[in-house]
Amino acid sequence: MFHLFTLQGKRIDAQLEHIPKNFRVHHTKINNTVEKFTGGESSESDIKKSEDNKYGVDVYKEAVKQDYELTPVFHASEIMSSPVITIGPDISAKDAWVKFMDNRVHHLPVVSAEGEIKGIVSDRDFLKNLNVYEGKVESTKDAKVKDIMSSDVIAASLLTDIRRIAKAMLDHHIGAMPVIGDEGTITGIITRSDILYTIIHHPELKFWA
Repeated sequence: MFHLFTLQGKRIDAQLEHIPKNFRVHHTKINNTVEKFTGGESSESDIKKSEDNKYGVDVYKEAVKQDYELTPVFHASEIMSSPVITIGPDISAKDAWVKFMDNRVHHLPVVSAEGEIKGIVSDRDFLKNLNVYEGKVESTKDAKVKDIMSSDVIAASLLTDIRRIAKAMLDHHIGAMPVIGDEGTITGIITRSDILYTIIHHPELKFWA
């Protein structure tokens, strides 16, 4: 089960298949950078990168070997991050950016004083609306979080299947999904990183295309 939060403050409960394809949520863009090999002798930095890569492979192999002893996971509650760092809609965008950077996150759910979801704000929302240089806001209009956030949010329930969450994130091009508890308030959040971590550390988890 998923929960849709709209600009009008409505909450709509829906199955994955019933979520409108044009539901207006935050879209993410992935940039892949590839370094061109030019040949020649290896520099010290190249050797260091090679050593780092070898270390990473060794760590991965060890993690996979240990993870086969873990039990399978199925539900949102098993992989979500909690407690969730949130922000209010009336906080200035500049102050929100400071909180964003201090906590080193890529998404901040926007909630009311009562804990109800009002939207979600991402790093792209900040960068589109603020003049940021070397991580600091140089200048900005008197914008508030509610002026730059994505107002329509897809959220999951505690027992929503992880595989369906992954499919919803793929279908709607979103990078994070809040998780709603039984009382209707935000309990956790799942990001693409959480999904990838689960794939690596729980080999039993199977995804479909």
